[in-house]
Amino acid sequence: MANLEYKHAVLRLIFEGGITEEGKMILKSKTYRNVRANVTADQLDTVALTLSSFSERPYIGAEKVETMQVI
Repeated sequence: MANLEYKHAVLRLIFEGGITEEGKMILKSKTYRNVRANVTADQLDTVALTLSSFSERPYIGAEKVETMQVI
């Protein structure tokens, strides 16, 4: 039987990067590595809001992207 093993995770912050000539929003992102597997959603939200306050761009949201390995 196959199992999933946690490999690593990143926190991706998404910011508004402007508007195209066609009126579509341009998205920019900043990625932070080495996110622990057991971090809670509230902890990630606190960190994302704190880190986004250092940016001049308007903050849109955050994503936790996990990589798992099938063993």
